[in-house]
Amino acid sequence: MTLHADLLAQAKHLARREPQRPKQASLRRAVSAAYYALFHMLVHDASRRLVRDASVQSLLGRAFLHTEMNKASKSFAGGSLPQRFDVITGGQAIPNSLRNVAQTFVDLQQARHEADYNLAKSFLRADVEALIDQAEQAFQDCQTVRSTDLGRLYSVCLLLWERWDKVK
Repeated sequence: MTLHADLLAQAKHLARREPQRPKQASLRRAVSAAYYALFHMLVHDASRRLVRDASVQSLLGRAFLHTEMNKASKSFAGGSLPQRFDVITGGQAIPNSLRNVAQTFVDLQQARHEADYNLAKSFLRADVEALIDQAEQAFQDCQTVRSTDLGRLYSVCLLLWERWDKVK
C-alpha cells in the first residue's frame, strides 16, 4: 500500500479505536491522518505526473508547500481561476469532482489546524468520520479527474501557484 492509503486506513482505525467513549487524542489524530492522507496523495500524484524518475519524484515531493496548495485549492474549489489560465482552460468550467477534491483539501487542512492547535474544541466521532468520508470521496474523485487537462493543471498549480501569481 502507499503512504496515503495507509494514512487513510489509520484515520479510520483511530476514529473507531475506542468503541464507547472515544478519546480526544484518537479523534484529533484521526483528523490529522485524514488530512495528511489527502496531502500525500495529491503530492504523490502530482510528482508522478511531472517527472518519471522515482528519485526525482521523491525530491520534488518535498517542494510542495501546504499554504501554496491551500491557495490553489481555494481557487479551484471556488470554481473560478484567474484569467491568465483561460488560455489553458479555454474558459472551461471546473468539474464538480475536481472542485470537491480541492474543497476537501481546504476543509481537511482547517480541521487539522483545529485538531492540532485548538485544545478548547472537542471533536465528536460522527464529525471525524464525516471528514474521513470526505477524504475518501476526494480520493475517488481524484481518480476521475487526474487524467483531464484541468486535473493536470490542478496538480501543477499545487506546486507553482504563488510563482504563477507573479507572472503577468
